[in-house]
Amino acid sequence: MRALLRNRSLLSYALAHFSVDLCAGALPVIMVYLARPLNLTIAQTGFVIGAYAISSSLTQPLFGYLSDRTGGRYQSALGLACIALFQGALGFAPNYAALVAMACLAGCGSAAFHPHGASGASRSGGERKAAAMSIFMLGGNSGYAIGPVIAATSMAALGVHGSAVISLIGLVLVPLVLGAQNRSPITHEPAGQRASPASISASARPFGLLAIVALMAIMFMRAWVQSATTAYIPVYFTQVVPFSVEEASRISSANLFALAAGGLAGGVLADRFGGRRVMIASWLIYAPMTLALFIVSGPAVYPIAMLAGFVAGASWPPLIVMAQELFPKNAGVASGIALGFAFAMGGIGTAITGSLAEPDRLGLTASLIMLAALPLMSALMALALPPDRRAAPYPAPATERQTATAK
Repeated sequence: MRALLRNRSLLSYALAHFSVDLCAGALPVIMVYLARPLNLTIAQTGFVIGAYAISSSLTQPLFGYLSDRTGGRYQSALGLACIALFQGALGFAPNYAALVAMACLAGCGSAAFHPHGASGASRSGGERKAAAMSIFMLGGNSGYAIGPVIAATSMAALGVHGSAVISLIGLVLVPLVLGAQNRSPITHEPAGQRASPASISASARPFGLLAIVALMAIMFMRAWVQSATTAYIPVYFTQVVPFSVEEASRISSANLFALAAGGLAGGVLADRFGGRRVMIASWLIYAPMTLALFIVSGPAVYPIAMLAGFVAGASWPPLIVMAQELFPKNAGVASGIALGFAFAMGGIGTAITGSLAEPDRLGLTASLIMLAALPLMSALMALALPPDRRAAPYPAPATERQTATAK
């Protein structure tokens, strides 16, 4: 783990991911501040957020393909610059049409970054792909959790033009991504030792049709339960429990920060014990925690929200690595499909939960309690995934092996 934490390439991707997802987390708060000066309706506000989500999810496989074809040396840095510039410019939008266009361009910047960023982070980890992916996800989840706080603070102080603060954070990191992303000693092998296509095929886990279907279904359900929980925690704890807005926001923040910590732990554990084992174990814990979150009241809600977020985050890095193994020669495409598909499906699942939550249907509490069934279904379907190849301790980095040989 120490070697990964000294890996400049991996850390640059993680920091860039922090900035990119900070923009995503800040968008709803920015829209709250823009609604009055631009006379936006609730539907228009939702459309802007939806335009960002669609442009950032559906175009990710395309950017993943470009990354695989060209090497994507500048793609993650350009994606970061694009989302930073256009997200920061939202506060200067003169009208609704310009706002939608800027949101779409910001979403394209996110889509350009994520496939190359995820595949690059995975390569930077060498044999420890899941641990490297967990560090990458930790950056993104942390940014997503802190984005609303930074947006609210800057725009409360500076007004709508406070969105420019988002630009500054992202643009400062662009030179770091350009200068450091390809300098990790773990990332590259000498030309004569590069893996051949035959060795890549031999090392890839076999995915049958059932495993592919199971993987897609699991990604859908995992994204659904997390997105819906994140979206409706503030609503539930202010309208049903009820808590104050401040208390509900603290519960939401506790859940999101624990999600980030869980992603880091999940990657480390997956490299040690196997990704499928970690995913199944996390989902078996996630199900009762999701149920308890919407049943228990009082101070106990805080540790429940944190544990639910932690185990939800733990399943994500091994799931992304497994999706990359589905296309061992096209990690960028795999990352684009996995992240874009998950983001889009999470939005669809959240809409389904919202529709069921209407008073004339199931109601908010019942629709949220039903989410607890999704992790159980995911754990069951994970049995159709290829088994973990090893549960042994991870090998030493190449530099350590070379030193031992020399001795």
